Amino acid sequence: MKLAAVMVFIILASYVNSPAHVPNFDNFHTPVLKPGESGIFNFTIENRYVNPMHHVVLEIGIYEWATEQDHAMIEKVANHPVIQESGKVNYTMEIGTIYPGVNWTVEFHIQTYGGTPDGVYFVRFHISFEYNSSNYMMWSRGYFSNEVWDNATQNHTLNLEYLSQALGKPVDGIVPDSSFSVKSDLTWILYVLIGITAAVGFLALYTYLKEEQISNPADEKYYELKGKYKELERKLKKKKNQKP
Repeated sequence: MKLAAVMVFIILASYVNSPAHVPNFDNFHTPVLKPGESGIFNFTIENRYVNPMHHVVLEIGIYEWATEQDHAMIEKVANHPVIQESGKVNYTMEIGTIYPGVNWTVEFHIQTYGGTPDGVYFVRFHISFEYNSSNYMMWSRGYFSNEVWDNATQNHTLNLEYLSQALGKPVDGIVPDSSFSVKSDLTWILYVLIGITAAVGFLALYTYLKEEQISNPADEKYYELKGKYKELERKLKKKKNQKP
C-alpha cells in the first residue's frame, strides 16, 4: 500500500513539474517608459493541468537593471522603478483558483521617477498553489545565480533537486522571467525618422511616376521651364550669328 502511494506521488509530481504542464506565462505586454512615467505591465497565466489550481499566490519582483555597458542588482540602482500597487520592487498577488484551460490575466503598474536610469529592468516571478491536495512552488530564472543555473542545466537537463538545495526552498518547476524598459525622450529621433520616411516616399513615388510615364504637375512645370530656356538659348544664338 505504501509503495503504491509513493508511486502515485512520484507520477503526480513528474506530471505537475513537466515543462508541458507547468502554468503557462504568456501574452506579455510590457511598457517602455520615459523617466517619471508609469505604465501597465500585464500577461496571462494558463492552467494547463486537468484539475483546478487552488490558493494561487503570485510574487512579482523587479530584481536587476542592465544596459549594454553595465548592470546591477536593483537595490544598488538609485531612483529605481517600483511596482505602483505596493510602492516597492516586490508585489504579492493572491489570485485564488485558476480552472483548467483558463487564462488568468495579471495586471499591475510600473512607476518610474525623474532620475530613473535608462535601461532594461528584469522582472522575476514565484508562483505557489495547491493541486490535488499537494502544495507546489515554481520560480523563474531570476532567483538563481548564473553559477547555480549553469550547474542545474548541464547536459541539457534541468535538475530541480539541485535548484531546491541552492535556493533552500522547494523548486517544483520553472516559469519565465520578463522585463520592461526605461528610455529618455527620443522625440527628435522620431522627427528625423518621419523626415527620412517622407523623403524616401517622395523619391519612390517620383521613380514610380517616371517608370510608368505618369505625369504630375511638378514634372510638367520642370519640362515647361526647360523648354522655354532651350528656346531662349536658340534665339540668342541665332541673333548672334546674324550680326555683321
